[in-house]
Amino acid sequence: MIPVVRSSQPAVLRKNSAKWLTKLREAQTQYQVLNSAPDAKIAQVKEAKRRVDNAQNKYRHSAVKDALDNMFHGKCAYCESKITIVTYGAIEHFFPKSVHIELTFEWRNLLFSCDLCNDVNHKGTNFPLDGNGNPLLIDPTDGITDPRTHLEFVWDGIAGVASIFGRDQRGRAVETIFDLNGINRRKELVNHRSRYIKRLFALLRLAQQGDNEAIALLREACDPSAEYSAFALACIRPYLS
Repeated sequence: MIPVVRSSQPAVLRKNSAKWLTKLREAQTQYQVLNSAPDAKIAQVKEAKRRVDNAQNKYRHSAVKDALDNMFHGKCAYCESKITIVTYGAIEHFFPKSVHIELTFEWRNLLFSCDLCNDVNHKGTNFPLDGNGNPLLIDPTDGITDPRTHLEFVWDGIAGVASIFGRDQRGRAVETIFDLNGINRRKELVNHRSRYIKRLFALLRLAQQGDNEAIALLREACDPSAEYSAFALACIRPYLS
């Protein structure tokens, strides 16, 4: 994870978010009334639920997704994998919309995420809090927190493994929930990231011999738009003059 500067709110949200929220609240109220009514017909309840889903899904407007894609350079806010090469990606609510309905259409609560980081086995509605009720997970766009102060990026050249460990409680929450080291399901994430970092260290050896093309490629890898740039900044950038 790297800090990301939040861009301007898309016009479609600025214009419609308040109206969309009102309609969502109305649809949810109607659904709750019907769902709790003993004489409600199944078809009526299903239709009411469909209206809730339709009202809620307004945040998926293409202009919103395009703005997030651009803001995150096509990368996942959490694992920094490039998304749009192989899939469409997801609009992720940092504060879960199932709990914080008032933030469903709030620009400051929307992130760009890969499908795996966003699914129920990882972030989903998992949102741990500390003893004071503050989020343990890190919003890279909050303008305050540098995720890299909570995470340690470690390259094991012998094993050929690029690992990300939590330095503290917040970092460990990120490491665990997003399975950044492939302990549970995400072996391919670790394998892909490790192959990428291994190539960077090969380029570094050339760069240290004065290879200008290798130096240029390593500088590109440290750019915020590059995949796993946090790792490159931590492990490669210190060796570049």
